[in-house]
Amino acid sequence: MKSEVFNGSRFWTYFKYDLAQMWRNHVKAAILIGFSGLILYILGIAFNAIFNSVWQAPGFGARITIFLLACFALELYQTRTYGYLTNRRKGSSWLMIPASAFEKWLSMMLLTLVVIPVAFLGTYTIIDGILALADPTYGQVLIKAAGEFIENTNNALVVANEEYSTTWNLGFMAMPVFAGYICNFLYFLLCGISFKRNKILWAFIILFIASTVLSLVLTSLGLQGNYEVEDLAEAEVIIRKVINWSTASAFALAACLAGGIFYRIKTLKH
Repeated sequence: MKSEVFNGSRFWTYFKYDLAQMWRNHVKAAILIGFSGLILYILGIAFNAIFNSVWQAPGFGARITIFLLACFALELYQTRTYGYLTNRRKGSSWLMIPASAFEKWLSMMLLTLVVIPVAFLGTYTIIDGILALADPTYGQVLIKAAGEFIENTNNALVVANEEYSTTWNLGFMAMPVFAGYICNFLYFLLCGISFKRNKILWAFIILFIASTVLSLVLTSLGLQGNYEVEDLAEAEVIIRKVINWSTASAFALAACLAGGIFYRIKTLKH
């Protein structure tokens, strides 16, 4: 007897369907976001050819800026990936698909947190590498620059650890950033399946209210003051506590958002 909560073959069938629907419904946006580096390159070449009469690819700073903007756009676009669930006709059809709420939620999590980011990074990196090979004026590929940055930062931390007897490492320091990205994707996804209209606007309104309330609470608790430390060891302890607290809070928030998404799926009605 098949489980009503999770069945492997049923989940795999639904996941393939969900993936196909994702691509079919959002291929244009995927191309626009994933190929934004190529779009910048074409515009940069055209601008320099017309106004400067030279063949010159966009600068490295512009490429980094476009990549970060593309990452931000990808986060915002999560309001659209499953935003159709609030539509009476499409949402009702989705509810009739023979898969459990947990299987639909799991597919949603895998696509949002794994498939979409990996596909974006893979596409962006491949295009960036091809352009670097094809055009000598393009400059260094982003993935190589990122690798050098990580290596240089690690080397600097090793030197600092030896000089000041500290124990910093880049993975520990980057963990809150990673957790924050997970929260961002899940937050905009939850807003997308919760609001019928103006999904991004409502998402930012809630963020503004939440940040204002949090700031007032922290201020009232005296947690936003200046801290005086006597030595580097004490400063390291304080910074580690802040990073640990930030990481734990971000992952806890991500768990709450994932739970909210599951609750929304379970209670979705039209």
